[in-house]
Amino acid sequence: MPTGQEQLLLTKDALGSQADEGRRPEPRRDALPQDWKELWKPPGEEPMHLDWLRLQKQSKELAQEVELVDLRDEFGPLVGSVELRDEPVHRWLSYKEGFSPRLLGRVIDRLELVEGLHVVDAFGGVATTALSGLVHPKVGEVRSVEYSPFACFAGQTKLHWPDLDPGRLRKLLKQALAYDSRRAVEVPDLAAFNNEEIFPSDRIRELIRARDHLYDLTGCDDPERDFFLLGLASVVEDLSGAIKDGRALRIKRTRKRRSSSLADAKPEVSVAGTVPRALAGQWSGMLADLDSLALAGKQTADKQAFHLRGDARHLDRVTLYGEEPAFPDGWADLGLFSPPYLNCIDYTEVYKMELWMLKYITNQHEFRETRLGTLRSHPSIRFSESKHFDDIKGDAIELIEGISDWVSSGGGRQEVGPVTKQYFEDMLQVWREQYRVLRDGAYAVCVVANSTFSRRKQDEQRARKEEWRIPLLTDVLLAHLALVAGFKSVQIWEARELRPRNVQAGRARESLVVARKGPGAP
Repeated sequence: MPTGQEQLLLTKDALGSQADEGRRPEPRRDALPQDWKELWKPPGEEPMHLDWLRLQKQSKELAQEVELVDLRDEFGPLVGSVELRDEPVHRWLSYKEGFSPRLLGRVIDRLELVEGLHVVDAFGGVATTALSGLVHPKVGEVRSVEYSPFACFAGQTKLHWPDLDPGRLRKLLKQALAYDSRRAVEVPDLAAFNNEEIFPSDRIRELIRARDHLYDLTGCDDPERDFFLLGLASVVEDLSGAIKDGRALRIKRTRKRRSSSLADAKPEVSVAGTVPRALAGQWSGMLADLDSLALAGKQTADKQAFHLRGDARHLDRVTLYGEEPAFPDGWADLGLFSPPYLNCIDYTEVYKMELWMLKYITNQHEFRETRLGTLRSHPSIRFSESKHFDDIKGDAIELIEGISDWVSSGGGRQEVGPVTKQYFEDMLQVWREQYRVLRDGAYAVCVVANSTFSRRKQDEQRARKEEWRIPLLTDVLLAHLALVAGFKSVQIWEARELRPRNVQAGRARESLVVARKGPGAP
């Protein structure tokens, strides 16, 4: 296993010796954030203060062993999901947990990769990487994996856009809207569907009638039916009194919400009523995208892109065509992925309305089981004690365990402490699978953001006072874990700076951790 600072750095040769050095920012010899000391706030208690100083020192030493390149101008606009709202097909479902469709191409350019690439995205979301690879001239095939059954469905539906005939879909449009408004339906046992502040009873029943009508729709094939079902799922939030807000689905009330669908698009057919108007607008906007792509002449011939249900920690269990392994050893030339951040967001909770609406979850047991299978990045449920560190030792492991113990005993949400260690245990397993799937000399690129832990307490005036604060350098720790997994060298590309929620004077870097599997590396 590589050790020593020289093996933590990606050399110019590793990044591409043919590059024009004039356009490459000079790397900084450590990944320590600016204003490092200001990011920390010490506790008052003496024993805790000593432990706090030890964690600060360990964090600094680990950061100084990793090279950092300032690529904020280049990658800052690409690591967020804003561009997904306007791009054809990508915008069919608003999914804020994603990155720009241009990110894949920019990574390929910077690494100066050649044509015929095999690309793997282990956290495929709604197939952003697969869709981008489908039209990128240097990509031969993309295989992406997503755990959420709803997100996987959305991505698979989007990937079928080249097979969809707008003319046929327009003939089906009126039929799709002609659901029986008197049809008897059963409202699922989800609190949000039975709360008048979120859904008036007549509206939720109308949405379910529309859904059941689509399941019964005749004269269409599965990709066409999925096209309409995805459109229905896309308008659910906009037709509700709820809003996806941080780590929870909250009642909207006075909160402002950006439209998350195409429901306001001009409908191609005249309809009356809130639900039919939203569906007609959404489906018409999706049809307009198909028209624009046909006019643009987007070429997808001889390309393959798959969006598969699976777990990034166990790519060896994902199959194609029955029993054929989807990710054999050494298959991929590039891994590009963005895991859930260590920000305590439970995405099964955030997207529960869509999961229940399309019947991927039908009862509370299934809801719990789905949550239990997610990457251990949130404390919404008590996870199993799966341990991937085994007997591994080292400074990075020691720091992870130290911060986990600190947060567990230091206050606030004590349940976050165990999740901190579990998150990095899971991410080590993700790196190991990336290492296995990549060929020698290939790269794995992980988009991630750092976190900040703090404890706040109300004073006598009911103001929340911050008692202590610890920044967690997730990208630095993931860089070290990539080496533990066997990668030859790592580097951090700085993309942009984020402001953590509910933290005073906190800043968190969002970045790309680039790891190379060197030829002949163990």
